[in-house]
Amino acid sequence: MKNISIFCGAHEGNNPKYGEEAKKVAESIAKKGINVVFGGGNVGLMKIISDTALDNGVEVLGISLKSLHALELANPRLKEIVVADTLLDRKDEFMSRSDAFIVLPGGVGSLDELAEIMASNQLGIINKPVGILNTEGYYDHLLSWFNKAVDEGFISPANLKELLVSDSPQELVEMVVNHIRPSDDDWTNRLGL
Repeated sequence: MKNISIFCGAHEGNNPKYGEEAKKVAESIAKKGINVVFGGGNVGLMKIISDTALDNGVEVLGISLKSLHALELANPRLKEIVVADTLLDRKDEFMSRSDAFIVLPGGVGSLDELAEIMASNQLGIINKPVGILNTEGYYDHLLSWFNKAVDEGFISPANLKELLVSDSPQELVEMVVNHIRPSDDDWTNRLGL
């Protein structure tokens, strides 16, 4: 595994724990010699992630959006920034340049990215680990919805099982790095059809 994408907020949130745990995620990834891919921003949890990874000696790739890059919100310490025209192009860049994905607390953008990765795995477009850091129970309601969707027959148990969840940064990084995905030709079985 060479690159892990981290999806997270452009804000730090109201709880200082979000920033503390984001830093631990980046440190844990860097200790393994794995590079970080992120949204390119110099704000919020994104800044914490990129600065921590750079401070710990790994490469960091920013994948920004044209409208955000124009506002000069990119981290100036980055050696490489990809600027995508649209959100769809941006997510394609994340998927092609990453071996795994970790979602930290964030807003609609982080939720959109999580859904895109999960759907792409479900449909066999990609086959890569994805995990959620559930700091302070931030994603409890979303996880309850996922379980409700399984109970109601809209998500297969096998697909939900592939979503890795932990409230420990170090444990989540271990889970993601060591996760063995189903073989590429098994994805149709996971749909429960």
